[in-house]
Amino acid sequence: MRKKFCPKCGREIEKIYNNLCKDCFLSKISLIEEIPDKIVIGRCKNCDRIYVGEKNFDSVKDAVDSVLSKIKQKEIKNIDYRIEDNKIYVAITLEVERLIKKEEKTINLFVKPITCRQCSMKFVGYFRSIIQVRAPEKLLKSIQEEIEKQIISFKPNKLAFISKIEQVKNGFDVYIGSKQVASQIAKNLKKKFKTNIKISKKLSGVMRGKTVSRDTILVSIGE
Repeated sequence: MRKKFCPKCGREIEKIYNNLCKDCFLSKISLIEEIPDKIVIGRCKNCDRIYVGEKNFDSVKDAVDSVLSKIKQKEIKNIDYRIEDNKIYVAITLEVERLIKKEEKTINLFVKPITCRQCSMKFVGYFRSIIQVRAPEKLLKSIQEEIEKQIISFKPNKLAFISKIEQVKNGFDVYIGSKQVASQIAKNLKKKFKTNIKISKKLSGVMRGKTVSRDTILVSIGE
């Protein structure tokens, strides 16, 4: 039987992969360049949310998962990594023509403090809706606590925040970033406290060629 030799390294081979031996063939296949040298993550100084660009995540791990998941090549069988001391140690397992190759790379991880857009808007007093609560004194504290608790449940909504609470006669006013969130909270208050609801709208300006309005939602309970 005629012997076969790899044209690149000259070794005798039994099986050819694209006219090369296994080692020379695998040496031509690499995804190291597809892996970034560094990943920059923003951590909000106020709400502790994690950001990569405009996308936010619950943890650094979720953010790293998102970045690495963008490496989509058919040869990838598995990606493992660990994070230690601002370094991400990545191990990729490739499979080509039933051959397995493993590659490793270290990514520099930078976590920088930022103020996210949501917190910036909150601090400057941005709001799209006001919930005006008017109720007997004995119920005001419970209603305010309920509103603050409900705001937390809407946190995936970037405008689910209270920019300020003003105490007024017979109640208080809550300034909320999202009209949809404020509307749902008002509906929930109606169910729980048997309140009356009245909504009024006021034109507040024009944004990107569209008129913008603010809602005032009166939530009241008679004596």
